[in-house]
Amino acid sequence: MQYELNTAIIIDMNNQNFVTIGSFGDTLYSLCVVKMLGGGNMYVKLGGMDEQVRKLFGREPDGYHKGRYTQKDYEMIAPLLKVQDYLGEVDIWSGQPNHFESLGDHWKFHLLRGWQGNQTECYALTQGWNIHDPQVSKKLLLEPWLTPVEPIRIENKPVVINRTNRYLYGCDGEKWREWASQGLGDYSVFVGTEQEHEDFQKEFNVKVDYRPVNDLLEMAQIIQGCEQFMGNQSVALCIAIGLGKTFWCETRKDFHLTKTPHGWGDVWFPRVNGHYF
Repeated sequence: MQYELNTAIIIDMNNQNFVTIGSFGDTLYSLCVVKMLGGGNMYVKLGGMDEQVRKLFGREPDGYHKGRYTQKDYEMIAPLLKVQDYLGEVDIWSGQPNHFESLGDHWKFHLLRGWQGNQTECYALTQGWNIHDPQVSKKLLLEPWLTPVEPIRIENKPVVINRTNRYLYGCDGEKWREWASQGLGDYSVFVGTEQEHEDFQKEFNVKVDYRPVNDLLEMAQIIQGCEQFMGNQSVALCIAIGLGKTFWCETRKDFHLTKTPHGWGDVWFPRVNGHYF
């Protein structure tokens, strides 16, 4: 099957291989473009992030992303990858050819050259696509790309929350405090790590039920079953956007550093059900 964008014919669905490196969000945002390319087999490269950092920046990796992907990471993300209806085999990379190695160059369109678009747009730029073409832009910004999953609905908890300290960059949490005083904790549930949950409750003096998950598929099911997601930049936010859910995103206060020519950086999706605060 061929899929034609206005700028190029790019797809042959048969026997295409994709090799993913990086972190959960990197892989899940890339799936938007993988889907536009027609899908195929997805292989997760263990330790690929370290290799990429050395290649692009000429230094040893450090911080949160050091060492990824790990075996534990693979076990966390694989169940969600395996239910995407445009992916075939999902496995750990063991030398299979990578037919779209250029997807790994998405870093060049934000970290190295300044932000040229959001995450999905940066992946599209690796393919030479015109991200301002209306047909292309609609798919990159407005349409869900994750396959809907069986929802898990938590009784009387229509809101799912996640807030991680990794991408706050000066956020003062003022809006969270307002919502907490209005009873947010009564109708929401928190997903993420135990530490993130504890930090959220302590910072905003609010009691929120915690829902641990076994993997990202279970997290996606909980988000699929909610009425809206609230959080900041995280894999949970990526899942909510990928599924097309209503979302509220806490905007990093140094967003001017990631501002694109037409948006607010890597997690900017101008949807009618997308809100930023």
